[in-house]
This record gives sequence, C-alpha cells and structure tokens, in this order.
Amino acid sequence: MKTASLTALFFGLILASCQTAPAPIPADATPEIYFQRAQAASDMNQYDEALALYKSFLTQHPDATHEDVFSARYEIGLLLLKKGQHTQAQADFETILADFENLDKSAGAPGWVKVLTAKKLQEIKDQAPEAKG
Repeated sequence: MKTASLTALFFGLILASCQTAPAPIPADATPEIYFQRAQAASDMNQYDEALALYKSFLTQHPDATHEDVFSARYEIGLLLLKKGQHTQAQADFETILADFENLDKSAGAPGWVKVLTAKKLQEIKDQAPEAKG
C-alpha cells in the first residue's frame, strides 16, 4: 500500500515538473490571441497569468478599439475579484465607469461592459463590511 502511494506521488511530481511555461505571445499577435490565452488561464484558475496577459494586451496594443480596451479592463476587474482584491477591483470598476462617462457616445465602447461593470461595482459595495452594519 505504501509503495503504491509513493509511486503515485512520484509520478505526480514528474508530471508537475514537465509542465511548461506558457509560450510567449508574438509581437504581431491579434487581440483575439491575448483574450483566448487569458481566458484559458483564468479557466484553469491561473489568475496572475490571465492578469498579465490582459495587462500586456493593453500595453502592446495602445491603438486597440474601445471595445477591446474596455473588455480587457473589465476582465482585469473580474480577475481581481477572483483573487480577493476587492478594493482594487472597486477602484478599477469606478475608473471604467468614469471613463465611459467621458467618452463620446459614438466612440464604439461596448455597452455591455458598462452594464456589467455597474452591476459588479454594486455587488462589491453591497458586500462591504460597512454596508452590512
């Protein structure tokens, strides 16, 4: 019995050590590639990797569409919530909403981001300790 447990542990360690780091994203990668890789990382609970990918996208694509920029910023806020960083997520969501207000209505920013950001922001405020008192 002990041998079987040790063998399973040994093979588990070998498999874990064989995992490779994610491949770097090419300089000419499309926004879709960033979003797909970030979503895959998030689906595997690799929140730091997903955050890094969205932030890298924002840095590498300063000329991205408003839709892509606001979508990435919203996803960053969600990941911060998943990581338990509610204060930072709240600040990010508030900034997203403020930026929406300052944006020309015809600029092509996705309305769904505004709606979901407001919803998440309200959820954070409702769950705040002072809101329960």
